[in-house]
Amino acid sequence: MRIVFTGGGTGGHIMPFESIIEAIRMQYTEKQHSIPSFTDPEVLELSFLGVVTPEGKEFFDRYGVAIHNIPSGKLRRYASGMNIIDIAFKLPFGTLVALARMWSIMPDVVVSKGGYGSIPVILSAIFYRIPILLHESDATPGRANAFTMRFASAITLGFAVSREYLQPYLKKIFVTGTPTRTLLAHDQKKESKKSFGFAESEHVLLVMGGSQGAQQINDTLITSLPTLIKDMAIIHITGEAHHVAIAKVAEEFLAQSPRKQMYKAFARLKGADMTRALMASDSAVTRAGASSLAEIARMKIPALIIPLAGAANDHQRKNALAFEAAGAALVLDPSNVTTHLLSQDIERLITDQELRTAIIKNIEALDFPNAAKDIATLALELASGYLPSSK
Repeated sequence: MRIVFTGGGTGGHIMPFESIIEAIRMQYTEKQHSIPSFTDPEVLELSFLGVVTPEGKEFFDRYGVAIHNIPSGKLRRYASGMNIIDIAFKLPFGTLVALARMWSIMPDVVVSKGGYGSIPVILSAIFYRIPILLHESDATPGRANAFTMRFASAITLGFAVSREYLQPYLKKIFVTGTPTRTLLAHDQKKESKKSFGFAESEHVLLVMGGSQGAQQINDTLITSLPTLIKDMAIIHITGEAHHVAIAKVAEEFLAQSPRKQMYKAFARLKGADMTRALMASDSAVTRAGASSLAEIARMKIPALIIPLAGAANDHQRKNALAFEAAGAALVLDPSNVTTHLLSQDIERLITDQELRTAIIKNIEALDFPNAAKDIATLALELASGYLPSSK
């Protein structure tokens, strides 16, 4: 059995594959005896075709997935001559490369996470009539998925609210949620706090701005730091572009604080380190990327969400609104972010026990612990020649 994964070039298009890959391998081992012979059930071959970043190469190498870089044009949301070059040259060239790679692999199913890097691979799958499984993590579909959904055999969604945008495809839609890190566990909080140098009694605030960091959140938090650090420990993921400047300012602000060791700044955290940060946290301040929100829901962390203004299709705001509508988070509009409002909302998030109890209860509806397992099941069914239908 051969399965091809594809997706765009950002962290949000890569990380969900971690638990999907593990779930596919586990289910394949369990169901190998019942897999049709035409799919070559003796061997499971996993490949990634798409835009390969250094982060993506490291990730797929770690999980034993063959990597094939496929060039792809990117349609920007602003006027640019590069749009013409990408659409007229890069996209057709990438599609030809994908056609050749797909011919040599000839997978039984293509699993796509969306993003501009997936388009050539999806077009090739359509040409070869290979079943396509799409996953849309955001509350509103990205442009790549919106374009390719009509050709998909099955569509999995991170948010149930997304169905309202996808009425023509309801029969092939499955609300699975977005897969999260496989090692997240609720019983590791004490050990996780200790790994960052915090006592179990410390209230730990995790501040993260997505895979690229968030200057707005960084700058506002740092201004509030001398006050916040009195009542909590802070794990601050700054983003690589902002880390040196933020760390320098934080050191100056906390120079005289007896609790300066309760602030830990990191350019980024990956793998087991990020897992420990999530397990150590009691509250969070975050952007509204779908993967980050799924992991916050998985760990039942009360959060203050500050969506990224101007994100593609306004997807971060819609993700945040889905949590707010469910009573599963506080949301602060990015246009209203000030030192005073940020400190006020963090204080409320940490001290208002009634609010925290309500958030922890309501976030259950947005937690999908079997997301990876359900997506893996659909992928193996499609690879085996079955066409699943949503109820």
